[in-house]
Amino acid sequence: MKLKTFTALAICISSIAFAQTNYKYGTKFTFDPTQEKDVKLISGGADTYYMQSSINENSIRSNNKILVRKFDNSNNLKQTFFYEMPQIEKYAPINYLGSFESGNKIVFITETYAGKVKKKDIYKIIFDKSTATFAQELLASYPIESTMKSGTTYFERSENGRYGAVVFYQHSPRKEPVKISINVIDTGSLKSVWAKDITGEAGSSDTDFFVTNSGNIGLLRSPNQNASLLFVTASGQEEKFFTEKMKIISETAVSIGDKDYLIAFNSTPKTVKFNASNFENLMLYDIKEGKIIANDVVKEYNDGSKIADLFIPYTYVSGDKIYIFTESKLDAGTRQVKSPMGTMMITETAYKTGDPRIVAINTTTGKVEAVNKLNSERLHELENHSLGLVNIKGNYIFKTGSLLNLSAINFDNNGSSVLHSLAKATGNDPHFGGGEVYSQALLYRPESKTFAYPRSMENQASIVAIENFEPK
Repeated sequence: MKLKTFTALAICISSIAFAQTNYKYGTKFTFDPTQEKDVKLISGGADTYYMQSSINENSIRSNNKILVRKFDNSNNLKQTFFYEMPQIEKYAPINYLGSFESGNKIVFITETYAGKVKKKDIYKIIFDKSTATFAQELLASYPIESTMKSGTTYFERSENGRYGAVVFYQHSPRKEPVKISINVIDTGSLKSVWAKDITGEAGSSDTDFFVTNSGNIGLLRSPNQNASLLFVTASGQEEKFFTEKMKIISETAVSIGDKDYLIAFNSTPKTVKFNASNFENLMLYDIKEGKIIANDVVKEYNDGSKIADLFIPYTYVSGDKIYIFTESKLDAGTRQVKSPMGTMMITETAYKTGDPRIVAINTTTGKVEAVNKLNSERLHELENHSLGLVNIKGNYIFKTGSLLNLSAINFDNNGSSVLHSLAKATGNDPHFGGGEVYSQALLYRPESKTFAYPRSMENQASIVAIENFEPK
């Protein structure tokens, strides 16, 4: 989950002074916290902003839509726009793949497929903020064997946000090579930059990939804990083998100057592992040179907390340091949920969010210099995630699970501090004591000096805003 990236060189100081701030609360509006995902606040003009979300339910109801809500400067809902995701035929599956901003547009990537017509279509759904209208464009179409053998599609963006890529892994028997289709788009023009079909190694789990700042693709392969990297460009491809045996679990790519680096959590084959998860090492890899700079043990991710998955939503490069921010998905037992068709209750594994952390990596040695937990007074449900980060004039402000508190990053000591200088919330909050905050849906509006985020309450939501929010 690479949602946002910050590469500015300003350093946040340990204590930030703000002008006299005050909280302002919007009225409630209808919202479905169970169904609505990928919730983000999006900037607008001087007197407006937006909240996006999506509903992706492949059931008898086939409830699949994009929602864009428009708000005024009083944080009150003015209008809601809906768009049904494209569908090949009635009851054909639909998958929501991701979204991004493109100038005055919000772009959503979806797919639909059907065994009857033996194809899969990938769409761009484009919301134009200036006209408040939706449009759809077919990005790519791929052949499939059947609905059950339809392959898997993913969407990712580069660190600098300039490129996005749809990668389609066709269905393939375990012992046969897998066919992979790549389509790289320019997120500014929304046009395809290049597209290519390649063949992956038989028996490998080629489902992890990254997009570099120059629009190239890195496909990670991990058969039998012997990972390799297939680096694909518009003009060719090159297989790069790591000098250590490993299984790569979670990765991101960063650029330093004109060089691209892979940062990857991984595990290595061992006979006995005590309290070890799959995230025992963190590797810094020079892609051009094909060289592991370091593959350090990170014991903080091997504490017996049952990490099932790890996300790197933000990265930050400054001087001789790379900072990565992580949030984890923890195994929390089981829970009862409705079946995909909504006809019965079934048991599935339950998850919760773990503590967000900041990791400092030395760019020269590749060594992990520090791993510190960030303030997380109350963690959200997994769907809300736990960490949101914004850059305000070089001051990095983040929010985790608590309803009201904000914190600041202090890169000098790889830590964080709560912003006690903010005004405390008062009884003026009409929904005091309620709500789950969507921490990753932070929005800072410099034109109004307002910091805002949404919170949900049962089948409603509202916006919490901090006015006059500006570092002195």
